[in-house]
Amino acid sequence: MTIEKKEIIELQKSVERKIEELQLSAKPDSAQIFDLNMLDSNISLFLLAAEFKDDPLELKPSDKLIIEALKKFRSGSTKEIDIETFAKEAATAANEILSLIDQFEERIEDSTEKIFCANLKARLDSAYSSIQQIAFLKNEGKKNLKLWQTQEIPLPVSNAGKILGKIKSEKKAAASRANGKKGGRPSKNPQQTKKTVAKKTTAKRTKSTV
Repeated sequence: MTIEKKEIIELQKSVERKIEELQLSAKPDSAQIFDLNMLDSNISLFLLAAEFKDDPLELKPSDKLIIEALKKFRSGSTKEIDIETFAKEAATAANEILSLIDQFEERIEDSTEKIFCANLKARLDSAYSSIQQIAFLKNEGKKNLKLWQTQEIPLPVSNAGKILGKIKSEKKAAASRANGKKGGRPSKNPQQTKKTVAKKTTAKRTKSTV
């Protein structure tokens, strides 16, 4: 049986958590704690022997305790999750992230690095909109949670483009001045443009005649 080092480390963490839970319980099962301590020791010895080896690692028949525990660990890690509980946990984590983004945006408001901060704020704004969707999961009913399970939920539209569009730089200012010298932005109506040109031409001819 083959295994990656990170998986057996996760197995050992799971065993150690179980030992701690049993020790803190009202009526600790000493026999089960003993068996888990034996398994923990076996995993430690296996990892020590495999310290300088590359993945995948080979479990031998003599590693029977680890093999049996690994099979249970693998089957247990693929269990169905409680969607409502999972959604609430995700929403709680999302709210914490939103709070951090809010704090960070307050810090960059008064910065003199306007262009850098505008770029940063645009991306924070984009992230905020998506994370906010997760935060709202806490109050979603079963019907809406079902939608999250069965179809692709569209990402929200952020104000990132609007924020970036407000960035003022020397290059933009120079481009605007150059465009102004050429007559500014062309008219959206071609007929209107032709009429304007015709009026200017007539005016020039009138002046030259006078």
